[in-house]
Amino acid sequence: MNREEIIKELKRYNFDIKKYIVISGTAMVLHGIKNETPDIDLSIVPEYEEELLEDYFAVLEHTNTDGTHAYMIDDIINFGIKYYSLPSIYIDGIPTQSIKEIIDLKESLNRDKDKKDLKLLYKYDK
Repeated sequence: MNREEIIKELKRYNFDIKKYIVISGTAMVLHGIKNETPDIDLSIVPEYEEELLEDYFAVLEHTNTDGTHAYMIDDIINFGIKYYSLPSIYIDGIPTQSIKEIIDLKESLNRDKDKKDLKLLYKYDK
């Protein structure tokens, strides 16, 4: 999914912008650091989880070691509460992690794909 597709999908779902933040690879695309991502990664406020589960056909993707869950809606939206923080920036009206916040997240995850992304992110974090 490219930047325009991400924006279009988020507008289509019409999530409450006070209750989510775009994170990780999706945030990188919105910042223009990457060209595309396979899905839209969101972190939500804990009280929004039940509402999304009631309003959408969300499939449990996995359970984190801390007991929180990650879900997938329509093979497009990946969401959970684990990495939520108040948005410090908005891109085209979309609450989005800052580059520094993306770096912090990817350093904490330390997966192979995150290591690749970190090389790109460090170039933009000046």
